[in-house]
Amino acid sequence: MILRRTRILVPLLAVSLAGVAAFAPPAAAQSKSDKAILKAGVITKADVPTGWTSKKASSSDKAYQGIAECKDLKAALDNAKKKTPRVQSREFEEPGTRGTTSAADTVYAFKNTSAAETFLSGYQAPDVPTCLEKGAAKAVKSQPGAGAPSVSPVTDLEGVGDGAVGYEITIPISAAGQSATVYVDLIAVRVGRAFVGFNFSNLEAPISDGPAIVQTVVARVAAAQGSA
Repeated sequence: MILRRTRILVPLLAVSLAGVAAFAPPAAAQSKSDKAILKAGVITKADVPTGWTSKKASSSDKAYQGIAECKDLKAALDNAKKKTPRVQSREFEEPGTRGTTSAADTVYAFKNTSAAETFLSGYQAPDVPTCLEKGAAKAVKSQPGAGAPSVSPVTDLEGVGDGAVGYEITIPISAAGQSATVYVDLIAVRVGRAFVGFNFSNLEAPISDGPAIVQTVVARVAAAQGSA
């Protein structure tokens, strides 16, 4: 298919506000229990299909600068960046997909459940879908063949962790007379005092491995807190 053209859309992983501003080394001191949560919360090689490769994740929040609907959420992220222990996973991808099928996440260890609940609530705000749509549109504005992105809620998160919200960004693309759709799924989950932001991408359909990866990581984070 038009994988050469879709390669340019991989930076849309930056659209994951769960990971935006989380790519610097952790600024906050980590307790023993924090470290257990952070270790449990990152996606590992064992969590993805056999044969997937990985690389150090990188991203930018420039697409969100100047967007009014992103202001509150970005402020909360910037604050968490400074005060909350966090770790980001490597970016895993399926070989041969040129980065269009991928998975990554970022985990935060908040001081208490209340702080994690407040952080999650930022992703449930009414402005978030518009923030994501405008940010995605800005990110692909200069990309040949990319159409207008749209955002819809992920509706199968009932019972995931202690609270969850998700958004699916779809971007139509076309090249050489062919067309396809890139799917970017952003899943935010609270588990006790932990918060995990998942980021998945795939071509032509939502990533099939995403739900299993989420459940595996969430169970591991819950167990880490239960044994702390």
